[in-house]
Amino acid sequence: MRRRLLPIAALVLLAVPSTASADTGGAVAPSGGSATKPTTTGGASFQRAPLLRAQTFRVSPRTVVKGAALRLAWRVDGRAARATMRVTLSTGGHRVATLNLGRRRTNRRGSFSWKPSLAPGTYTARLHASAVQARHTAHVSSASSLTVAAPPVTAPSTPVAGTGTGVFPVQGAYSFGGADARFGAPRTGHVHEGQDITCAEGTPIVSPRAGSVYWVSYQAGGAGYYVVVRGNDGRDYVFMHLQAGSTAVVKGQVVSAGQMLGRAGSTGESTGPHLHFEIWPDGWYATGSKPIDPLPDLLAWAGRK
Repeated sequence: MRRRLLPIAALVLLAVPSTASADTGGAVAPSGGSATKPTTTGGASFQRAPLLRAQTFRVSPRTVVKGAALRLAWRVDGRAARATMRVTLSTGGHRVATLNLGRRRTNRRGSFSWKPSLAPGTYTARLHASAVQARHTAHVSSASSLTVAAPPVTAPSTPVAGTGTGVFPVQGAYSFGGADARFGAPRTGHVHEGQDITCAEGTPIVSPRAGSVYWVSYQAGGAGYYVVVRGNDGRDYVFMHLQAGSTAVVKGQVVSAGQMLGRAGSTGESTGPHLHFEIWPDGWYATGSKPIDPLPDLLAWAGRK
């Protein structure tokens, strides 16, 4: 029996190719040849390189002063020789600028200089690329962050002062507006708790008295960017709707009379550039505290009693 079994076993071994590999349940890469060419082995198809892939996108510098140019750099690889490209800038989920780059070559670095009109703030820059080839369409995108800073503004060396008891908070041309801008004017569900001072966007806003910064924050549905200064006279002074990116102080900072706090803007619930100014004698929103009409103080500081 053993003499008959040995030849049979040898035949079985000879029937197995020496190059056989175990089936792992997936496609086995072909030996030799280009990985980018379609290859079929045992019914498994190996895909060519995608139409678009390996996208990189960079914006420099990452922080720019308002009005400065941006340098865009990218690379999009793939089978497609060209791709249609565009760059979008968005903030707060809203697209604010679009640059159409047209059809650009792939598999090489590209660059472009762009000078969009942007307000100070934080933005997302995104490169979109698309290509169509043999009825196949490919889309890729890549994002980069961008911060636009407000240009430096120097407060006047001689602040606009009135009686010497305080400094007028708006350092530029201004108007007190009409009855709707006054303290106590009716609003939906409440009354106006301050005085609106209309001025141009970017006008420097300064502290009327020496003191310290009590609060710095942002309220999308109301005050926008705002600052609260606790004056050395014990009163709290509130400055609302400051321009995005212009706040020049931080919480706890000691400030002097006439020191710049930020610039006038129209952030939050606002219909145009202005400063909403409040005075709280017993503390900003402290228990039992209420604001007072700031117009008499403003007139005194402006020398317009």
